[in-house]
Parts: sequence; C-alpha cells; structure tokens
Amino acid sequence: MLYRKFYEQAYHKYLNEENINDYILRVLIMEVQGMKQDMSEFFLNDAELKDEKLLINYIERVIKGEPYQYVIQKARFLNNDFYVDSRVLIPRLETEEMTINLLNIVAKNCKNKQINILDVGTGSGCIAISLKQKMKNAKVFASDISQDALDVAKINCKKLHTNINFLYGNMLEPAITQKLKFDVVVSNPPYISNFKEVSESVLKYEPHLALFAKNGIDYYEIILKDIRKIINKTAFVAFEFNYDQKNKIEDLILKYLQNSEYTFYKDFASKWRYVIICIK
Repeated sequence: MLYRKFYEQAYHKYLNEENINDYILRVLIMEVQGMKQDMSEFFLNDAELKDEKLLINYIERVIKGEPYQYVIQKARFLNNDFYVDSRVLIPRLETEEMTINLLNIVAKNCKNKQINILDVGTGSGCIAISLKQKMKNAKVFASDISQDALDVAKINCKKLHTNINFLYGNMLEPAITQKLKFDVVVSNPPYISNFKEVSESVLKYEPHLALFAKNGIDYYEIILKDIRKIINKTAFVAFEFNYDQKNKIEDLILKYLQNSEYTFYKDFASKWRYVIICIK
C-alpha cells in the first residue's frame, strides 16, 4: 500500500480519537518512511509504506496517551530534531520562544565577545545546544541533577555535533564548586506545584523531577540567591516560569537582584511565560 493511501484511510479511521490529529498522523508516517519532518515532502511524494505493522503500533500508542515525540524518540526545537525519551521533558514551543529572544538580546549586547553560558537543568540539552550552535564564540555549560537527563543531553550533543561542557549536580552547586563564572545563565526549572494543572499524558509519561516544585518558585529562589557567586560583573539571566508566577518572580528579582533591569514576556498564547534580566 502507498503511504498516502494509508494516510487517507487512517485519517477517517483514527481522527476522532482523543490523542491523535492530522499532523501527528503525518509525522508518524514520515518517521516510518524515513522522511524528513517536512510536510511539503509528504504531499509531493508517494511510495510503498515500509512497515504498516510498526506504524499501527505507533498510532495505537499515541491513542493510548503516549506523547508522539516519545513514540518516535524525536522532538523538533529550533530547526533541529532532538532525541527524547521518558528521561527528559519534551521541548515546548514556549521554551523555543524564550531561547530565540535570549539569543537576540545576547547577540546584540555581546557581539563578538568570548562568553560563558550556563543552562541550569538542561534536560534534553535543547537550550544549551541551540545557544552553542547560534553563538560559536560561546563556551556553553549544561547542568542537571539527573544523570539520566545528562545522558540524553550527551546523545543530542553528539548527534548534533556540538561541543557542550556537562556538569552533574543540583542547580548552581557544581558551578559554585568549580568556581566557574558566566555571562549568561538560563533555566527552565521545575515550576508546577499543582498536579491538576497538567494533562494525564504529561503526568503519566514525562519525568516528575523536571516538572514539579513544592511551592512553584522554589528553584528560582535557589538560583537567584546565589547567582552573583557564578556571574561576571555584567550578565544576563533568563527564566521560563508558569503563567501565574510573574509577580512572585518579580518579588524574587527585587529581593536578590536590586538595581538590575528586567523584562517579562508573554508566550504565543498571551500568557506571561519568561523573563530576561540584565545584571550590571
């Protein structure tokens, strides 16, 4: 059977199922076919379906609630395909937005300077690797308390031919211990305090260590109270946070980083989502 014929049949058969949609169906087919995740290629070409049994298995797993990124072990972030599995969070569009904005600000202010960057709680490594790829003059470090997460980040580092320095440990501890200094610190730490805020799929499949914080803002305070120990005289700090945490994050900035400049940003859904701080 040609893959587009399978797609037409599956479209009518599965599209009323809760966890699958047209886009995911095409992604799964392209993965089985060994195609790049390019929707134009999907419709411009056609060929014999390579493994119908495998494809049906993928579809059934997604219908049961498993994120399609874990099924195909791949997630798109800033034009790269990152390897992902249940040891790390699936990269989100909101995180991509923050990374793009941070890149623009750092590029504008640091230009050709040799700078050091730290990604705290790196997970899959998507932020650290993306920053390194776009900023060749940067020396990038990535830390995590989960050795499993660091193992995944190292897979992506090798896969995407990027040179990253990895640190094992909690929050800023490994950087403080090694007396490292940075010009940019970025983090998307655990920030969810209410289990009811996340979908059943996220709760069941994604790592709780990377999702939940008892009081929501715990990790921001841990980072901010010690941030001056690891930064140079002038530095940028970027955080992603939950939509309802803006005021609490601002209180922490005013408490620990007096006289700094900062800007809060909304995400594509017009919810407050991240902040970029300039420390002078």
